Amino acid sequence: MRYFQLLPVLVAVSIHGEALCGERSTLKSPNGKISIDVRLTMNGEAFYSVSHSGSIILKQSKLGMIRSDDDFSTNLTLDSVSDVKVVTDKYTLLHGKRLKCDYTGNKRVFYLKNPNSKIIEIIFQVSNDGVAFRYHFPEKTDTTLRIFKEATTYHFDVSTRAFLQPCPDARTGWCYSQPSYEEYYTMDIPVGTISPNQAGWVMPALFTQGHYWVSITEAAVDTNYCGSRLSQFSPDGEYSIQFPEPQECRSNEPVLPESLLPWYTPWRVIAIVDNLAGLVESTLETDLAAPQRYDVSPWLKPGIASWSWVILKDEATVYDVQHQFIDFASSMNWRYCLVDALWDKQIGYEKIKQLADYAKTKNVNILLWYNSAGDWNTTTMTPRDKLLTADSRHAEFQNLRDMGIGGIKVDFFGGDGQSMMKYYIDILKDAATYNLAVNFHGATFPRGWYRTYPNLLSMEAIRGEE
Repeated sequence: MRYFQLLPVLVAVSIHGEALCGERSTLKSPNGKISIDVRLTMNGEAFYSVSHSGSIILKQSKLGMIRSDDDFSTNLTLDSVSDVKVVTDKYTLLHGKRLKCDYTGNKRVFYLKNPNSKIIEIIFQVSNDGVAFRYHFPEKTDTTLRIFKEATTYHFDVSTRAFLQPCPDARTGWCYSQPSYEEYYTMDIPVGTISPNQAGWVMPALFTQGHYWVSITEAAVDTNYCGSRLSQFSPDGEYSIQFPEPQECRSNEPVLPESLLPWYTPWRVIAIVDNLAGLVESTLETDLAAPQRYDVSPWLKPGIASWSWVILKDEATVYDVQHQFIDFASSMNWRYCLVDALWDKQIGYEKIKQLADYAKTKNVNILLWYNSAGDWNTTTMTPRDKLLTADSRHAEFQNLRDMGIGGIKVDFFGGDGQSMMKYYIDILKDAATYNLAVNFHGATFPRGWYRTYPNLLSMEAIRGEE
């Protein structure tokens, strides 16, 4: 690959009171409409801006990281910038927006180092429907490092309007089960509006400016990072990446990101379109997700489920009613019947197997509800604590496979800390080993996981019939 040194250019503007130096570079989408501009200030702070067809979408916005051993948010120097590389990807989704997906983007890598000669790379990709960037620490370590803060911001003009969901503070609400991503969206509010909760605003976050629509989200969050949000405060329309609250974890396990090096962070995704249909149709989140880790197509068939709880509640999780809902699913040519909470006590494993056997005669598969909870909430609904460890999951999943169960619904997750992200993914991978589909409820958003872990059929975070 060929690299070049950026030549100094005088720039008579300032960012946040800091004069820009001449180190700057641009990258455009394949159709030339979306453009990013990356620059350094005289103090070595990295910034980017985004435009579409000449209209500014994001003003100068910050880049950088503060790691447990060093600072990569200031006093940076730019070693080089890669040539533009065209990135293409074609893949198939078992379920989701589109069966056949096709991604093309232009890629450029910015190689920077801090005063201690430690390296950070910022990788940008620009496609016709948006911008994505991530950080990479390419060096190798034998010790675990943490990220204390991500300096990334999204700086909108103050005329921009926002459609945002506030994130409840951790371990509040019913049985301390928040955040469950079930709050009402605040509609068409000015950017800079303060979130009512310290936990900030959830992603995806929607903005409109002029005739453009912008969605900010993240993709490719794996076991080595936490889920992120937008900050509670956004002065002058500038939103920061905010990490989860300290309580959003499994017992004494990580909240903040930690990993050995080398280390790739998730993609920061900015979808930009001139109509809402384009935003709905965009597959940018899965385009940037990791390719599927395993093949479920021989055994997994997505479909609709009958579900008694939505109208009949807990009292209906009994054998006779579930028998009727299997018949109902069959009469509708639906593939599944979901048996919700308390089935272990009000029906029992032996009778559930009988229901599963009967359902097979009707071409219906049974899904069973589980409480994810360890100590992060006080819900008493069962089965509870069956999935907490690898050993307990494998034992339970083997039992389910022996019973002929088609999948699981897992509820009451404890937030977005790194250990909770790992818990989601561990459940998915282990469930796939036993040919189990997965539905997460009261859960975070998927971040492209249904491409990477295709037995993830759905994630629900809606204020329903409770």
